[in-house]
Amino acid sequence: MSATLTQSLGAIAVFMGAYAALSALTWLRRLMGERSKRRTGMLLNLARRAGPPVIAGAAVLILGLALGQRGAGLPAALLAAGGLGWGLHQGLSEIGQNDWRGIAIRAALSVAAMTGYLWLIGLAAGSPAA
Repeated sequence: MSATLTQSLGAIAVFMGAYAALSALTWLRRLMGERSKRRTGMLLNLARRAGPPVIAGAAVLILGLALGQRGAGLPAALLAAGGLGWGLHQGLSEIGQNDWRGIAIRAALSVAAMTGYLWLIGLAAGSPAA
């Protein structure tokens, strides 16, 4: 895989991970305010939506390490972060917490994290300063 593709996929994984983390904060805030039975339902829905891709990401990582593949972390990160982000996004939509402003704020902060990541790998790669 080329270095540019690896950096691009790494930036996408960082974006999805940041979006998942910010969605998790919103989801947890809402979860704490619910009754016990509703909490159980929300947790089961999250496990149903986000569990399979996160488990697949862990399996890809474990198999890649067992088979000696160097680049197994990137696909695993894409699967896990994307699956968790999607599951939390759907969970927030289900409980009515996914308005356009919340999504825009989470997406903007995620783009900022992705941009910071790109800047850091540019510095680490030794690219000339502008």
